[in-house]
Amino acid sequence: MDVRLNQILQSAEKFVRDKSDTKEGKASSATQNTSTVNSGSDFAVSLSAQFHNIQSRLGELQRQLSREQARVGLLEESKSEPEALKTAEFEANPLFPELLSDSGSFSKDQVLLATQTSIRSLLLELKKKEVEGENIFSLGMIMAPEEFVNKFGQIPATSLKPISENTVKRLLGG
Repeated sequence: MDVRLNQILQSAEKFVRDKSDTKEGKASSATQNTSTVNSGSDFAVSLSAQFHNIQSRLGELQRQLSREQARVGLLEESKSEPEALKTAEFEANPLFPELLSDSGSFSKDQVLLATQTSIRSLLLELKKKEVEGENIFSLGMIMAPEEFVNKFGQIPATSLKPISENTVKRLLGG
């Protein structure tokens, strides 16, 4: 798969133009040119909002992953008894809420399996969100670096490096 950065940018710009054209309907060409420039700016602003949302979601996913890892750690201990697990807490919340119910059908193996499955899905989602965040950050730095950087503070130029074709292929699964 041959993907070039400028192709991605052109597709994103075309998407923004098409979106603004459908909202405006038929307008004069001068108005359309002005709206296209403004749309590019709006696109960069929305990139920073998207980046903040992804960072928030990453924080939440990491918190959930920590909770699930704590559950696995306690469940894998050979000495852990249901009574001891009832008192375990994570961020002032019960770590095993299923023990607090009156059902009495607590199976350590089933809870362990469910928790391990949850960890795998959280890790997959974390990886996806990290890649999405990196892509949005890169696109924001290319489209409107002055607007994007002002939202996140100063980033030294040495920390930014060009994206390689091989990296894009790897990220896209090629």
